[in-house]
Amino acid sequence: MERKFLILAIFWTAVITWLSLVSFEKVPSVSISIPGKDKTVHFFFYFFFVVLWAKGLNARTKNQQLSILFVAVVYGIIIEVFQDVFTLTRTADVFDVVANSIGAISGMVFLRVKK
Repeated sequence: MERKFLILAIFWTAVITWLSLVSFEKVPSVSISIPGKDKTVHFFFYFFFVVLWAKGLNARTKNQQLSILFVAVVYGIIIEVFQDVFTLTRTADVFDVVANSIGAISGMVFLRVKK
């Protein structure tokens, strides 16, 4: 069971990385007016990031789970910095980091409550 989650976690991390660093300037945008939709996407990216990695690595102890949470938050910060430094069309946003972190924390709370 953990192997399936580990593969999904690796795939999910690649998806987050790609979607965070690729330019969508030439992609036609769909005009859906949902307040905060960008932050909601960030929230769920990192919610599932934590859930998938915790399941994939079979993180059962509090220290293991906190390590995954820490990595998720740091990864979110690094991605934001990379957007600012390595792309021409994306910029870092502290509120994205906040949404990422809240999503990661919520994912960990979900796992701990679900036990």
